[in-house]
Amino acid sequence: MRGIVMFSLALMAVAGPAQATKYAGAFMENGGGARALGMGGAFTAVADDPSATFWNPAGLATLADKEILLMHSERFGDLIDRDFISYTQPVSWNVLGGTSSGIGISMIRLGVDDIPFTEHLTDQLDTNGDGTVDDSEIVGLLDLQDDIIYKSDQEFALLLSYGEQLGAWQVGASMKFVRQSIGQYSSMGLGADLALLRPRVWKQLDFGVKFQDLTTTYLSWNSPSSRNELITPAIVPGLAWRQPLPDWNMDFTLAGSLESRFDNRGEADQISSGAFSANAHLGLEVGFSQKVFLRTGYDSGFEAGNLTAGVGFRVNPLTVDYAYAGDLLDIDEVTHRISVSFRF
Repeated sequence: MRGIVMFSLALMAVAGPAQATKYAGAFMENGGGARALGMGGAFTAVADDPSATFWNPAGLATLADKEILLMHSERFGDLIDRDFISYTQPVSWNVLGGTSSGIGISMIRLGVDDIPFTEHLTDQLDTNGDGTVDDSEIVGLLDLQDDIIYKSDQEFALLLSYGEQLGAWQVGASMKFVRQSIGQYSSMGLGADLALLRPRVWKQLDFGVKFQDLTTTYLSWNSPSSRNELITPAIVPGLAWRQPLPDWNMDFTLAGSLESRFDNRGEADQISSGAFSANAHLGLEVGFSQKVFLRTGYDSGFEAGNLTAGVGFRVNPLTVDYAYAGDLLDIDEVTHRISVSFRF
């Protein structure tokens, strides 16, 4: 499997840094926190732990304590490493004149080592001399394996987040600084998310919405083609029903969200019509005595590969969460994610 993945990366590397802008910045899309992944990514209207910096920064408005969250996940063995770290705390000042506020800082990192780089082999592969390497010629890489140069891909996003309580509503925003690098090429970008959260909009129902990359996030590469990419805006509304069962010392949270885009992703997403496409996220969390948690959900579909699950254990001030995500690509490869948070 590792060989297949690396050869696929080699095919993409012939053309240099990624050319398509529909999936620019895709390394950020899964956010952070094993709890959210275990619930299928349906976290827009939940957003009550440090991963709120990504899912919905409005959730920072009602923080009670300082907290730090660390998460790590791996795919294809240790080929693709992904890390998320977030620190959040309440503050005594309010920018908009509200009643309570919180801030957070987080970082997302994705690293891929040993990527085969093949730009220097273009002349050898271009057997018909037309200046491009077509599908029939690219197979020649199999005969040039000893000449392939291996480099690393490093992708980072730094989020500075703020949330504030304004009456019954919570508002929040995140500034995002993005840097990607592959070999000698790199890109820089700046963007922003805006979010709202309304607890108990009806009985036990919470409503949240995130306007992701509201300003459109531009990524400027220093490649020979000086290509610029952009991360187009997305709207992610969500609902969460929280049902306490005090007689049994249990509580349920049923959540859903719809990640909606308008950049012609077509059948790559679960739902599509014209330029519009969307992925649905559903999740369930059952808590026992606020110490043990069981979770399950569906991420962007309802097939076996979209199934997620997880478990959490809390012994204050420490919480440990584990999440599993199915074989979405049907390549015998599942995702395991572990996160640890400490409240103080």
